[in-house]
Amino acid sequence: MFRESKSKDFVYDKIEHLQMEDGGTTGLAWSGIQFVNHKDKTPIVVVFHTISGDEQDIKSTVSHIRKTLNWIVVVCVRRGHGNLPLTKPIINTMGSTSDLKEQLYHIRKQFPSKPLFGVGISAGSGLLARYLGEAGQKSLFQAAVAVSPAYDIEKAFHRVHPVYSKIMGQRMINYFLKRHYNIFANNPGTDDLLNVKTLGEFQDKLHSISGFKDKDSYYQNSNPILVADQIKTPLLVLNAADDPICVNLNVLENLHWLENLNNTIHVHTKRGSHIAFYEGLSAKSWSNQLIGEYFLSVFNWISTKKSD
Repeated sequence: MFRESKSKDFVYDKIEHLQMEDGGTTGLAWSGIQFVNHKDKTPIVVVFHTISGDEQDIKSTVSHIRKTLNWIVVVCVRRGHGNLPLTKPIINTMGSTSDLKEQLYHIRKQFPSKPLFGVGISAGSGLLARYLGEAGQKSLFQAAVAVSPAYDIEKAFHRVHPVYSKIMGQRMINYFLKRHYNIFANNPGTDDLLNVKTLGEFQDKLHSISGFKDKDSYYQNSNPILVADQIKTPLLVLNAADDPICVNLNVLENLHWLENLNNTIHVHTKRGSHIAFYEGLSAKSWSNQLIGEYFLSVFNWISTKKSD
């Protein structure tokens, strides 16, 4: 994440603001649509960003897909993130599948014949997995990749390395509350959120600004682990044992169902930290290469199957 923040911004072809049914605002950041043929079968990769990120914090993934596959890429920006106006006093760090379904409907409406592939980075993998589990056989994605997922977010956010947890807890306060303080000032849960010390505490109290009555209701509607075993979409999952944020215990506790999930590949590396997976003297992202190779393999397999 630090590496992404220090590199040059990626220039997108178009950034759309979408009004949700409840009046909230989400976004779509497009790359590769300037000279697009709406009728051909060039795939679209839908990317889901990190917990307090936007279309720029996953730019290396976007850039790699564009350069190596020349596919269309669109980043689903969640409400309250990036430069989106907060037109409704509701924020969910993990996003919501209801918003995502509206975003996917908008994508499908513009490009009805193009196959969709999905990749979630860190917290973005949680939203992707939640959607895939809820959708089951009706998922719009041909295949998906989850990079550094946390699995059970009710447990996982309390297991983040203490130093990172404090830093990220303050980051949540600054990014979501202080930026939009005029909107949340009169919310009865705002003061409690402003006083949290860790990321886990922030998530446990997030229901007060995310439209849920209590913590249990929030996790019931946001936690991907509750529906993950219903995923039917071909899936590649990538974790590192030395990840200080989505720690290895999260992985080990969930291997029993993950390894029995059909059409799923789990890559569990010794090193890679959190969404890093850099290699070589140039520190290129091995995970980005893996994402591209996996999507291309699935696409070629689907194309071959259809021609038989």
